[in-house]
Amino acid sequence: MALVVGFALTPGPNMMLYLTYTFEYGRKAGWATATGIVSAFVVHVSAVVFGLAAILIAMPNALDALRYCGIAYLFYLAIRNLKTVQWKEAGETTEARTFGHFYIKGLIGNLLNPGSLFLYFSIIPQFIHPERGNVLMQNLLLGALQMSGSFITNCCIVFFAGYATDAFFKNERYQQWVRWMMSGLIIAFAVKMLFLKFK
Repeated sequence: MALVVGFALTPGPNMMLYLTYTFEYGRKAGWATATGIVSAFVVHVSAVVFGLAAILIAMPNALDALRYCGIAYLFYLAIRNLKTVQWKEAGETTEARTFGHFYIKGLIGNLLNPGSLFLYFSIIPQFIHPERGNVLMQNLLLGALQMSGSFITNCCIVFFAGYATDAFFKNERYQQWVRWMMSGLIIAFAVKMLFLKFK
């Protein structure tokens, strides 16, 4: 659990995504994005449980293709974030976007997040011990603990980040600065993922 919380507290694409929406649209948007992110973990857990991790690791080309898709999506998010020109008040933007909109953003973002794949494909299996009983149940338990710990940590971060929302909407220069900073960090993580190695 310390490892799970540590990963959740480490700045990465998922954090940049839900923080960006929290700053722009408020806590509800951030929590919806976090919900989409944790939902994507179900797919990752399923991949480990049913042995897809072993298949992907045995097929470097397939894994590289998935990794490049994730990197491309990160660049897309960064560029899209910078292209927004009109700045609106919190109430207006929140009404214009539904819970499902941010949920889908979080879901897709984490599905294509190479960091999350690295976590499940390379780290989680190391905590599996066949001699201790049912491997399937071990996978499910570890996956459930990871999702719970990550989701609670993300929601706490969104809650505290929400205090900056009022100041954010009242200062257009600050909005622009945060957009550039968030996009820059997303691009930095995308570049870093180019050199990510799965073993």
